[in-house]
Amino acid sequence: MPYFTVFTPTFNRAYILPQLYHSLCEQSCKDFEWLIVDDGSSDQTGELIARWKERENGFVIRCYQIPNGGKPRAINFGITKASGKFFFMVDSDDHLTVDAIEKMRVWCKEIETAPEFIGVGAVRGYPDGRYLKGTPPRTNQHGYVDATNLERSKYDLDADMCEAYKTSMFRQFPMAEWPGEKFAPEQIALNEIALNGYKLRWHKDIIYVCDYLEDGLTKGWKSLVKKNPMGYAMMYNHMLKYPDLSVQQRFSAACQHVALSILGKHPEYIWKSNRLLYTIPAIPIGVVLSFRRKRQLMESET
Repeated sequence: MPYFTVFTPTFNRAYILPQLYHSLCEQSCKDFEWLIVDDGSSDQTGELIARWKERENGFVIRCYQIPNGGKPRAINFGITKASGKFFFMVDSDDHLTVDAIEKMRVWCKEIETAPEFIGVGAVRGYPDGRYLKGTPPRTNQHGYVDATNLERSKYDLDADMCEAYKTSMFRQFPMAEWPGEKFAPEQIALNEIALNGYKLRWHKDIIYVCDYLEDGLTKGWKSLVKKNPMGYAMMYNHMLKYPDLSVQQRFSAACQHVALSILGKHPEYIWKSNRLLYTIPAIPIGVVLSFRRKRQLMESET
């Protein structure tokens, strides 16, 4: 059994995927498998991976091709196929530093048997070595801090991070999915983990390199909301469960939950609210906001 499953969901990224492959080949520690879920690619992704599998890489490559269903479904499929003790997600347009797996293995060993920890986190950086947020996380003298996903902003961890999760525990918290849509924010599942009391040990080292592309998810958030309003309605509804939100923040989340449920043509989801006490008075504002949202999304296309 490999210690890590390095998991990569990919869709039409044959032009950039070799960068990740070469970074895995260069790892100083090869105690991992590379599990790829090809989410319905129509480019040369399959041919590339087939060639790589024939080489002596020092690690096993496994690839599953599934119909295009979006990243959350690809993650949920991938976690069922993972054989590593820890599940380390690496996006197809990113790559790792040479010592990434070696460092992660040391860190994961430290919390492997601690039941309150679900995994280990580290920092994503730009290719030039800069922190995404421009500043390192606030850690202790040992270079780490123990916190849940909901506590990240306290320690300047609220830029994108990378995480390796205990596979058996992570399977208990699948990514949110809505029938007919292809995306829902990962924070729904990750914050549900936090609500269940599980922490990660976050390190300040940059081990994951990214440079956001024009075809990446984060670049097209307006398009994501337009195509997946219910995925975002689920996110705002889930926010109503967060213990540290102010009354104003909860009411704002309730308004967005209502608006996106209407925009997504599922007004019945309004009544699935996690805090009806906030959602019911938010309905009038949410109705108005739904028209505003629709207009904003239409304007974004022009």
